[in-house]
Amino acid sequence: MRGALFVLVGAALAAAIWSQRATVGDALAEMRTMSPAVVAVLIALAVAERATRADIVRRLLGPVTFGRALTIHDVGTAATKGVPLGGPLATALRWSIARDAAVPTTTFASTLVAYGVATTFVTWLLPLAVLLVEITSESPDRTDLVLIGACAAVVGASALFWMVVLGSERIAGWAAGWMRRLRDRIAHRVPAVAGHDPGDALLTIRDSLRSVARRPTGLLVRTVIAQSCSAVILLVALRGLGVGAELATLEFLRVYFVVTLLSSFVPTPGGVGVVEAGLTGALVAAGVSAPTALAAVIVYRLLTYVTPIVVGGSLYIAWRIGVRSRGAALGASPVAASSVS
Repeated sequence: MRGALFVLVGAALAAAIWSQRATVGDALAEMRTMSPAVVAVLIALAVAERATRADIVRRLLGPVTFGRALTIHDVGTAATKGVPLGGPLATALRWSIARDAAVPTTTFASTLVAYGVATTFVTWLLPLAVLLVEITSESPDRTDLVLIGACAAVVGASALFWMVVLGSERIAGWAAGWMRRLRDRIAHRVPAVAGHDPGDALLTIRDSLRSVARRPTGLLVRTVIAQSCSAVILLVALRGLGVGAELATLEFLRVYFVVTLLSSFVPTPGGVGVVEAGLTGALVAAGVSAPTALAAVIVYRLLTYVTPIVVGGSLYIAWRIGVRSRGAALGASPVAASSVS
């Protein structure tokens, strides 16, 4: 199914590019008109986005360096964006790198949950905030009301769900007991499992998440900054290509955050194909010419989609080389070296 999906998306992208080859050519020509100052600002924003996301991981994991946090985050990002349905692979790679840095499994698990919840929460919160600001200046239509209702329902339900789950001792006790019973069943076939207490690990993760939930402002603010950097990258690209009064900033934010929200449901890696088409179409509908909109979206995706894959892949290779070098320096055997990695 993954292979078939990849082939279908690739064929659709190739057909779309071929059918719009004239527009693509014009867009590539417009990209060359960007001034060096605009390019420098775009690069700085892209670096700020990666640094902010790495800082979130560093603060959640605790005693790890910024470089290791960046490796953990961006290697997983490269897998998520570059591999169809690469979420499980991303988690496995991040866990391997965190374990190599002596990060406890429970700390890694709580970081993964906290970061994921914050990202999802902010993904729904930002379009809600923009839509609420927009309706103060103009009358909302039915679509706006539906979007506001959906975003408010998800944000409210998510907050209520985690308040109940993290605050209920009964739920925590039931979940820990269920995991212990499951462990006991598995232990009949895999005796090595009997030495581990998944219920205790679950309670440790819960305590860590409760600590984050008591002071969520820092995590949410950094997540908002990271996601806003992506929006600013596209806005700066549009302004650098000459888009002015025909696209107000508030209208742009509405387009960007709503399209980004909807693209999160797309099963293709990083929403490839759908994000480009959705953003370009929405910008054209907002009054931007098709070549200019496509040029800005290409620049945006190069910095927020292609670059993280390249950086993450490079960091993974560097990490693997480091692991092997340490194993060789310690005179480790192939078996010992593999256990280290």
